Amino acid sequence: MKLTETHIQELYTFTRKHFVYHYDVQTELVDHLANDIEDLWLAQPNLSFQDARDASFKKFGVFGFMDVVEKKQSQMTKKYFKIILRFVKEWFRLPKIVLTLALILGFYKLQDVESSYIIYVVVFFIIIGAQLVGIFINSRKLKKKYMESGKKWMFEDIISINGLGNTALLIFYVFDFPFRTSGDFLLMGEFRKFLSAFLITLVVLLGYITLVVVPKKAQQLLIEMYPEYKLV
Repeated sequence: MKLTETHIQELYTFTRKHFVYHYDVQTELVDHLANDIEDLWLAQPNLSFQDARDASFKKFGVFGFMDVVEKKQSQMTKKYFKIILRFVKEWFRLPKIVLTLALILGFYKLQDVESSYIIYVVVFFIIIGAQLVGIFINSRKLKKKYMESGKKWMFEDIISINGLGNTALLIFYVFDFPFRTSGDFLLMGEFRKFLSAFLITLVVLLGYITLVVVPKKAQQLLIEMYPEYKLV
């Protein structure tokens, strides 16, 4: 016995009722449930669809689909940061490395200016602020898109919202590291001054990549992840 299209749609509804809101994760779970239900029917042909569905669902344990969702989110987040790392590496290759070294040198020389720490802080808060504004704007766009299409994609959420939030947190720790004991560059040794210049440059690069580069390539990245995304 095979599942009908009606059964498949009921399984999508079932996953939504159990707090799975992303279409791509729903599809994976629906495929798993459908295959398991058909296997159950081979062994017990008289089993109703609802009973077979519930028996299959029980195999996910006490927390239901939550473990699957969390693992998928962790997997997608790791993929996002691999993409970020790939773009960061490009800035340490020719010809972009020239601009990168110029930024490091510029921030290093800036430390001789009396108000240099204030400038560093302003740069930091501009980037963090832009990240937060990006999260707000993208959240509204995705909500509108969901209302129109009825579909949410986990990797799109990570690129547009979660990734920005996680990167903002990373930027905070990167920036905070060289200034835990002192914000006065004159009290720092040469190594720490160079390190602080390198880290603020990294902050700028992370901000540029997450706010400019990735959004420009988002469509391409999503189609690579979900071939059916281009049909949406």
